[in-house]
Amino acid sequence: MLQKLILFLLFCFTTHVNAQLLIQKLPDENLVAIDVEFMQNGYQLAYSHMTSETYLFKGNEAAWKKCWVDLMHDLSNYMQKKGLKVNINTTCFNRIYFNKDGTIKAYLYQLKGFTKAQEKLFDDHLFQFLAAQKVSIKASENYWQYGTLKFE
Repeated sequence: MLQKLILFLLFCFTTHVNAQLLIQKLPDENLVAIDVEFMQNGYQLAYSHMTSETYLFKGNEAAWKKCWVDLMHDLSNYMQKKGLKVNINTTCFNRIYFNKDGTIKAYLYQLKGFTKAQEKLFDDHLFQFLAAQKVSIKASENYWQYGTLKFE
């Protein structure tokens, strides 16, 4: 009876945590397309290399770039520690939505060049990695960023 209660509580906790972090694999790498629901909820683009675009970290680009590169580097290292071995030029296209405090609200992605087994390994370990992440830069509003991670 105690085992069933513990399993039930564990299930409820896991379900609650999963509901707080959206993870979605996209059908293609078109991550520039804006997700209307997040945009309507006030998510601003964090950074763009295109000078004509408005973005949140204008004037603080170096700090944001460091946060982004560190996050991608940590994701790559984490997956390698979990046993992910990929071919040269294997790519993960990312679109990540952040809360003001730097925690991740949603992670949308598409994998290219992965075998089915590699994709499964990546998918299986992704939530555990993302749930523990928080970039060090804070903002006055929620924000998002897109980019690629090349595994080499």
